Formats: sequence, structure tokens, C-alpha cells
Amino acid sequence: MKFPVTDLRNQLPTADLALGNALRTTVQNPFYPQISSGVLASPTVAEAQLLRPYPQFDTVNDDLADIANSTYNALTVRFERRYSRGLTLLASYTYSKSIDLGIGSFSGDTVSGGAVQNYWDLKDEYAPSALDQTHRLIANAVYQLPFLKSGRGFLSRAFSGWELGVIVSFASGGPLGITQNTNNTFAQGGGQRPDWTGISAKLDNPSVQEWFDTTQFTTAAPYAFGNVARTLGGLRSDGLHQADMTLNKFLPINDRVKLQFRSEFFNVSNTPQFQPPNTTQGAAGFGSVSGQNNQPRVVQFALKLQY
Repeated sequence: MKFPVTDLRNQLPTADLALGNALRTTVQNPFYPQISSGVLASPTVAEAQLLRPYPQFDTVNDDLADIANSTYNALTVRFERRYSRGLTLLASYTYSKSIDLGIGSFSGDTVSGGAVQNYWDLKDEYAPSALDQTHRLIANAVYQLPFLKSGRGFLSRAFSGWELGVIVSFASGGPLGITQNTNNTFAQGGGQRPDWTGISAKLDNPSVQEWFDTTQFTTAAPYAFGNVARTLGGLRSDGLHQADMTLNKFLPINDRVKLQFRSEFFNVSNTPQFQPPNTTQGAAGFGSVSGQNNQPRVVQFALKLQY
């Protein structure tokens, strides 16, 4: 599948990065004073500006460049038990893999934080999508409790007619994209990711203080692109593990009037799903988690009169 993206057209050719410090040298502006506004309006200019494909401009974007692509493959299993003996059950499991060049505008990956480095070599950005979820399981059940259905009197009215509903959700976390807090490529566009040792940064027992091994990443050298991929499939944010529950009861008052009692329990086990960690190498808090994605346990009750 292909889709249009924003493509930066004014980044320095990769070969010019070999000029190193010369890119920052101030030289005479051959376009002065013919050009009296913009980046070439001064008598001198940085050499890097003159080497850009369109030196008279700063940033040149092609907003409808049909250059990106993505692939998605999945295996889906579905189980359904239709209403029988008071029980209804539905479960769906997906095992999938999603790979792409990025999400949304190539000003940066909008979900994982992975940044595009080199617009002249977009195939190097092909990596697990920030939306990739290897495993995803959603199951729900509704059960009409059989207690005292045929009885009479107070106990029957109090304990019969209850309906229990449960929804459980499990999903893998998304891959993380490691960036760095400085851009020393001087490529006049794109970003700079750090260098990676090639050793997995995944920890057996991650914590909010240290979600992954930050020592596996170092600041990339000036005038060079880092070697870490845009996202790392083996390094992921926290997954989702949540159960929600409802407990409802209809209480007939007469032939025309009914009272419904509803109780709803969200995140019953009060299990936190942590936000993705800080993935900016060189920044304070690199590798640590600073927040929670889901809500703590919430319980609410309601009465509804129908007539």
C-alpha cells in the first residue's frame, strides 16, 4: 500500500556531508544583491546553503509526494458463542506485523517519536510501524445469573435478574523510536538518530526509572547519520492489560414501570499501562517513564426509571 506524504526536497546531498566543518564556513554570496530577501539576502552565507538543491529557499516540501509505502500482514482468530443458558461470549485475537516508512508527515514520526534522518535514502527508514501491535486479544462475555429465577418474595426480587458483563483487553506495546537531543549532521534537513551498539536494550525487569538499557545508545558523530533504525521492534512500550465489568439488574415495579440498576467497573484490577518512555538520547530522563496511559480503577453506579 502506498500513500502520499510530505517530502523534504532541500536537504543536502549525502555526499556533501564529507565536507565536514567546511559546511559551516561563511563564504561570499554569489546571488547578492540580485536576491534581496530570504536566506540569500546577505553578502555572505554558509557554504551549506549554497550546496542545497534550491539554495534560494530554506525549506522546500512536496506535500503530495507518492513515495511512502507500508505493509501489513495478520492472522485473525475469532470465537463466538451465541446466547445459550444465559451466556454470550465473543473473543477475537490478532497476530500481526506492520512495517512502514513513518506515520503522517515526515516532519517526524507522530506516534513513536522516531525521526526521519535522510530524505535521500527513505528506504533506510523502513522499520516496524509505530502502530504495530504483535498481539491483540479482545474478549467479552455477558452472563445472566441464574439465582432464584423461579422464587417469590424479597430474596427472589433482590437476588434474581442480575446480568454480569466482562470485557478484557490485551495488546502488545508499540515499538520505540530512539532520537537524540542534538542534530550535528548540518544536512539542512532531516534529523539525526544516535548510534546503537547492536546489543538489545530490552531489560528483563523494566521499571519506570529504567525502561531499557540506555547505555546501548551514544550520540552520533558530527556530519554523519546514526545507525539505529527509525523504530526498534525488539524494544517496546508498555502493553495493555485491562478488564472492565458491568453488573446490572432490572427490577419490574409493575407492568409499565421498571427500575434498572447499573454498576460499571473500569480497570477492575487497577493495572497501570505506562506511557512510552523518554526516547531522546542525551535528554534528562532518557529511558524513564513519566506517566500513565490508562485511568486508575473507576467505579460508577446509576439508577434508571423506565415508564
